[in-house]
Amino acid sequence: MTSLTLPSARQTEFAVIASVVGFVALAAVAAVAAGGAEIWAQLSRISLGLLASLLALSLLNYGLRILRWHLYARHLGLEPTLKQSAMTYVAGFAMTTTPGRVGEAFRLWLMERVEGHRYDRTLPLLVADRISDMGAVGLLLLVGLSASTAQPWLLAVAAAATSVMVVLALWPRSAASAVYHGYRLFGRWPRLFGRARKAARDTAALFTPKLALSTLVLAVIGWAAECFALYLTLHALGAEVGLFFCVLVFTAGMLVGALTLVPGGLGGTEGTMLALLAIAGVPMSIAIPATVVSRVTTLWFAVGLGFAVMPAALRQARAAAR
Repeated sequence: MTSLTLPSARQTEFAVIASVVGFVALAAVAAVAAGGAEIWAQLSRISLGLLASLLALSLLNYGLRILRWHLYARHLGLEPTLKQSAMTYVAGFAMTTTPGRVGEAFRLWLMERVEGHRYDRTLPLLVADRISDMGAVGLLLLVGLSASTAQPWLLAVAAAATSVMVVLALWPRSAASAVYHGYRLFGRWPRLFGRARKAARDTAALFTPKLALSTLVLAVIGWAAECFALYLTLHALGAEVGLFFCVLVFTAGMLVGALTLVPGGLGGTEGTMLALLAIAGVPMSIAIPATVVSRVTTLWFAVGLGFAVMPAALRQARAAAR
């Protein structure tokens, strides 16, 4: 990888604004359908103290993810300061709702411009970050399912998928082996399999069992904090639901949103959360504001922080280019 094409500032702003408009429109339509007056009455029950707690839990998640990114970078021998890692990671949040995971690519671009690291050296950071998140969310989903459903087939599917993600997180060399055996099985697309195997090997070089386990623990704690925030919100609005069910709702929404490939999981995440809450008997007058509050204090809070940090990150990039 020798170059990286990023959208212009105007394109980024347009994509984010379009995402915000879409999110607000979706929430407004749902609120009208469920009874707008009840929705607003429920939202008024969110106190400033609760809102501060929800944002603090999100900050805990972001902080642990920054620490994980920093540990990966240090293990690669890149030697950034913790402050630089924080700026790079948070600035990427600004592009969370832009197409093509541009936020993650933007982090690599900043590291190339500010610290002079080639993309082929930093790409494993991006891959490892995703694998760790998938493993953590998968583990939490399995916990939520185990405590919230008696469907053995659903538990079996979730356990199988989670096992794959955890194996990738703890033993990334298994991915290179899987790619090799996949090529032997199909005997086609050698270039595609070759690239996949190189990416797997580069990521495997980043990990040691101790580092992989410690970063997975950081990810589990961070995402569990977001699940707990949803639990606090639902209880503040009067919904009698268990903590483990909230873990299921949040993680299932995250995974479905990721599978839709829509920036920020917009639509898929909210729809899944609402559907699961409805199945549990939570009225839409509670489910809709709880989902909106959850997304505002997680996704949109992160985007706001990213835009607050991005000017300083870009100034660093311009200064380094002189």
